[in-house]
Amino acid sequence: MKYLIALAVLFFAYNVTAIESEPKRDGKFISMFNIVRFPNDACDGGSRNGTCYTKEECSNKDGTEDGSCAEGYGVCCTFVVNGGATLSENNTYFESTGEEASHCSIQVCKASSSIVQLRLDFVDFVINGPDTSTTSTNFVSGGNVAIVAGKEASLASRCLIDVFSVSNPGGPSPPQICGNNVDEHMYVDMGADCIDLTFQLGSTGTVEAKWNIRVTQYEATYDNLAPFGCTQYFWKQDSDSDGKGTIQSYNWSGAKHLADQNQVICIRREDDKTKICYSTTVNTDFSISGESGMWQPAKPTCGGYSKAGGGTFRDALIIRSLEKSTGATLLVSNLCGQQGLSSAVASMAATAGKKVCSSAVPFIVTFTSDSWEQSEDESVTDGDNKGFKINYEQS
Repeated sequence: MKYLIALAVLFFAYNVTAIESEPKRDGKFISMFNIVRFPNDACDGGSRNGTCYTKEECSNKDGTEDGSCAEGYGVCCTFVVNGGATLSENNTYFESTGEEASHCSIQVCKASSSIVQLRLDFVDFVINGPDTSTTSTNFVSGGNVAIVAGKEASLASRCLIDVFSVSNPGGPSPPQICGNNVDEHMYVDMGADCIDLTFQLGSTGTVEAKWNIRVTQYEATYDNLAPFGCTQYFWKQDSDSDGKGTIQSYNWSGAKHLADQNQVICIRREDDKTKICYSTTVNTDFSISGESGMWQPAKPTCGGYSKAGGGTFRDALIIRSLEKSTGATLLVSNLCGQQGLSSAVASMAATAGKKVCSSAVPFIVTFTSDSWEQSEDESVTDGDNKGFKINYEQS
């Protein structure tokens, strides 16, 4: 950019000299501002992220000037849309107005043909959370409603009032979510030129729905594309993180995990790292369906169904090739229960740090859940099934 500006200044000086030496050549002067070019990169505005455009381009695109960029030759142009809009500008914000009712949707179209992925950052995201009733409504067997026999189950953990969904024709759709998801994010591998982001809002909720979602589009050449199929993606973003971070279930702040989840959390393996370990700060940071002891190899009931369909459920945190921090192999990959991960691994890994680790690459943690909470096999009392908030550290 500096070389281009310097070249433009020289060209400007040359034309000024030419004009002074040949005053009769009217109309031959070429303005410097017709020569200077800069990439339309992302920029940091005063209150939002935007795209660097000329002042005229920003105005023509109905954007808002929010600071300068390109060493003062451009403006940081920000874009905000509300329900019913179609957007194709990168770094656009989808905001609620406070007047939405029943249904609110926007269409997101690729800014260019080379776009392959979206990242949705939930700057604000508060809608009604999942059902918390413990009243049994059906008999369930193998995750399906049973007419005669089965386990009693409730609708707890389902998003029955408000729900956010992504329609992605030709590509994988992330799980539907609800509740409080402020500062969470979600990736979408675009399978078509346009996708829909939709809020369905019920009339019986007590929470005033509000959201502000930053939509970032990534080209195929972007260095930090999330691996295909990842719902979330974490990587070292500053020199202090060094392969450390925290992952959590959607609606963790709402204190209940959600039904029908397939939350695939991918963590980039940083340079020279060969192992990743997981731990919780306090016991209550791990609370996924089931009672204490469900993680034990003698009770392999997390994360799937038996052939008979009874006595098992899908809710679990799945980490491949679990091992102790010492490297000794553990005989389980699916974790669940209410006692807490740190207590679980105390008996499972028998280490002072109470960690479970994995050397399997890529580093992936998957949270999976079904549509039901089975009262006989899954604890559904107050304070249970909160979800998970787990610290990770690569070594």
